[in-house]
Amino acid sequence: MKVENSVPLNIEGRYRNLYLKKNVYDCPKLAVSEYKNVFVSHEGLCWKNFRLLPYSTFNINSSYDVKHGWEFYRLVTEQYIVSTFGTSLKKIHLDTQKNYAVIHTKWFNYSFWMTSSLVRLQMLYDLGKDFILLYPEEWDTLPFVQATLRTFPKLKIERIPAGIHVQVPHLLLPEVRPFTACLNEQDIKQVAKHICEFYKNDIAEIINTPKKIFVNRKKANCRKIDNETQIKPIFEKYDFVEIDFDDMTLVEQIAYTRNAEQIVMLHGAGMTNVMFANPGTKILELMHEYTDPCTYRFIYWFLSVQNQCDYFVQFCKTQNTHFDEWRKDLVIEADVLERNLSLMLK
Repeated sequence: MKVENSVPLNIEGRYRNLYLKKNVYDCPKLAVSEYKNVFVSHEGLCWKNFRLLPYSTFNINSSYDVKHGWEFYRLVTEQYIVSTFGTSLKKIHLDTQKNYAVIHTKWFNYSFWMTSSLVRLQMLYDLGKDFILLYPEEWDTLPFVQATLRTFPKLKIERIPAGIHVQVPHLLLPEVRPFTACLNEQDIKQVAKHICEFYKNDIAEIINTPKKIFVNRKKANCRKIDNETQIKPIFEKYDFVEIDFDDMTLVEQIAYTRNAEQIVMLHGAGMTNVMFANPGTKILELMHEYTDPCTYRFIYWFLSVQNQCDYFVQFCKTQNTHFDEWRKDLVIEADVLERNLSLMLK
């Protein structure tokens, strides 16, 4: 299926070409494959007969960032050999009479969980076969995992201790989209609808939330605002209320997003919540500039447009910190921000 996304409403100049080069992509129809005797690493890498299984992780079935495929292959091959023939890594063998499934990959955060792992879990339920989910025990410490898995009350799990790998006799493998910025609109909407239906009463109880919100990243370990004191008065001028998703439960994040009419967010996993926004919501993403244009991943543009939101973007210079380029703090040009806020509110 070919997917086409409209360019941001305020984009101009050289940035426009960035979006025109990426506004169309092929999105394959994903399925659940069945395999026997598969080695599954603790990070979800699936290995059999000295190869990574097709569509078992990102960037191994496309020309998009193929270097990661080689990194994953070397890692899982070493893990298999050492856990099978050595002593420094441990592996457990699972029940030969049961079906097991894996829904996580080497790349794992809130965004990957909501837009990939939960899509894959829904694929398993749609398949209609009995299965047990391979569940890394560290998921017990992740509130967003707990809150979303609660919406699947009959789910069976097999907890895998930290650092332990598994040999799976019968594996159900819901395919992973070929590269990270390759979203299927219907899949994401199905996940959002499922979660909102489960928590609809809790969401409805959260009222009187602001119509204009600025979502900061103060508690994140990277990509914060370097010149916050300079831009804070601009948000106040236009009546934006500053919030932090890290202070909220999943239900509160959903409610604030659904009730807002204008949202400003810094590029990051928290922007995944635009999947819960109402159509017509105006979204402004504060995006850090890269020196190499090929580095851009416009997943939150895709997510916003496919949810029928009005998407705007502002590119920001980065502060010269010790972080890698994609993790540096942002310097937001105040006059550009004010112009974009004014445009959003028209």
